[in-house]
Amino acid sequence: MQQDNRVTVDIIGYDSGWGGRDYGCEDGPLKFPYDQLIARLAQQDVRTDWHAPLGLKHLAVHDDLASKDMTLPVLQEGLRRLALRVAASLQNRHIPLVIGGDHAAAMGTWPAVVQAKKARGNFGLIWIDAHLDAHTYETSADGKWGGWWHGQPITALTGHGLSALTGICGDGAKLSPQHICIIGPHSFEPAEKAFVERHGIRVFYLDEVQKRGFKTVFAEALATVRGGTEGFGLSIDLDGFAPEDAPGVATREDVGIMASDALPVLGGIGRLPDFCALEIVEFNPHKDVNGKTARLMLDLITGIFLKA
Repeated sequence: MQQDNRVTVDIIGYDSGWGGRDYGCEDGPLKFPYDQLIARLAQQDVRTDWHAPLGLKHLAVHDDLASKDMTLPVLQEGLRRLALRVAASLQNRHIPLVIGGDHAAAMGTWPAVVQAKKARGNFGLIWIDAHLDAHTYETSADGKWGGWWHGQPITALTGHGLSALTGICGDGAKLSPQHICIIGPHSFEPAEKAFVERHGIRVFYLDEVQKRGFKTVFAEALATVRGGTEGFGLSIDLDGFAPEDAPGVATREDVGIMASDALPVLGGIGRLPDFCALEIVEFNPHKDVNGKTARLMLDLITGIFLKA
């Protein structure tokens, strides 16, 4: 595959936990070792542009918002600001790197990418996660994590759910289901599984990943999201990895993808000419153990932008 080695990455800190019950991941972008990342990327001839995180954790006071629904206007404003920053990055022909924050970020990141690329319905997305994140507002109350907004981005991106979430960067669907691949889920509710099956979203559940190998399923996913699209991106929820590799996440599960399996496969993906954006979310530094999760993030990002 032909690769483009001229890369500038804009680092965007989405310091928001407003999409989930556990606000701890709002501090992920504040505690992330940017200096180490910038140094590592420089060794790969990757130019970086870093600004302070967006300041979203200060949009409201946690104790003043007693319910999920009360957080929606705050979340929506945060997504709007994130989308503006992502759009500005792409206008400069850079690659936005969004560091979260909860996975509700996806409802700001990818609409902005799709709009900037003029690729509505024709953009590919690989989604690595322990969860399907495919609840609608109506089914989210069944979610074991409290039915919060970070469990709804897949539905919102495909045009289903509240207009506050589907209307970022224009109303309606931003992604077509046939251009989405989800890798690694194993904890989800029946309504989520029914949604992805009804809409034909390709899901590589964790048992399939373990049986066939991460390398094989990722290659299949990559072919799917690049097939006839205007570009593709990668959204990584750190809880998709095994807890021994990523203990510092908002919604930890008991099993997951082994980092040792994924890291070699992801090497150089960010250098492909149609790669548009990277999102790594759900880092909760308050739950990290000996810096393991932060190091995994460094290794993931460095590897993804590995110079050929």
